[in-house]
Amino acid sequence: MAEAMTETQLMFQEKQNTGSAWTKNKEFDKNGYLVVKDLWDVEELYHPLPELRGQLNYYDKDPTHFHHAPVENQVNGSVARYWHPQYRTIHSGVRKKLEKVLGRKLYNTYYYDRYYFPGQPLLKHADRDACEISVSIHISTNLPDDLKDWPFKIKTPDTYTDKKKKDTILVPGEERSLVLNPGDGIIYSGCDRPHWRDPMPGDTKETLAKKKKRIFGKKDLPEEYYYHQIFFHYVLQDGIRAHCAWDRGR
Repeated sequence: MAEAMTETQLMFQEKQNTGSAWTKNKEFDKNGYLVVKDLWDVEELYHPLPELRGQLNYYDKDPTHFHHAPVENQVNGSVARYWHPQYRTIHSGVRKKLEKVLGRKLYNTYYYDRYYFPGQPLLKHADRDACEISVSIHISTNLPDDLKDWPFKIKTPDTYTDKKKKDTILVPGEERSLVLNPGDGIIYSGCDRPHWRDPMPGDTKETLAKKKKRIFGKKDLPEEYYYHQIFFHYVLQDGIRAHCAWDRGR
């Protein structure tokens, strides 16, 4: 699970990881992320909105076998499902695609999917060691068309330029706002790149219920709006975080 970090912690982590190219993909190494269109088939990823809220930890291949905690610590009020059986083989399938894109061999660590609801933000943070190479894939949303493009935000690395071999000049990274369509994925350096989401747009469940009662013709509104994402995490096989393979370093 990702942990929120203070601005000071984020600045220190960025400084420690600036300027090192460590894959064979120049765009990824430069920006710390890469958007891949149609990374995976949406039909294989889709799952209807669960009734339970909080965190669900699955412990075998049976989707009825899980431990339930009523509160999800990172995004309060959301639904986070760790190791859902539907995505076990997809975790490895996505890894193989990432290995081709990045030119490096990876180990699986862990994965989870999350359903966000209106008003919920993902606070700016960098991830723990098991998230060295991460990918977030947009699965589905029932937000109206004018609200469905809810961006994933990420900060590119600071760069240092040696001007005339005398002065080292710091060039601050940029904050990028990236919109994903269903099936699209963003590969990013989870441990190094601060990433976040502003509060999800849309009416809350309570507001939708009131609208259904008082506005004629609005009975086609959903019970509640949601936004469904999945996060797959990996480490480099020959990297300093290889001990986190299959999340053994947790």
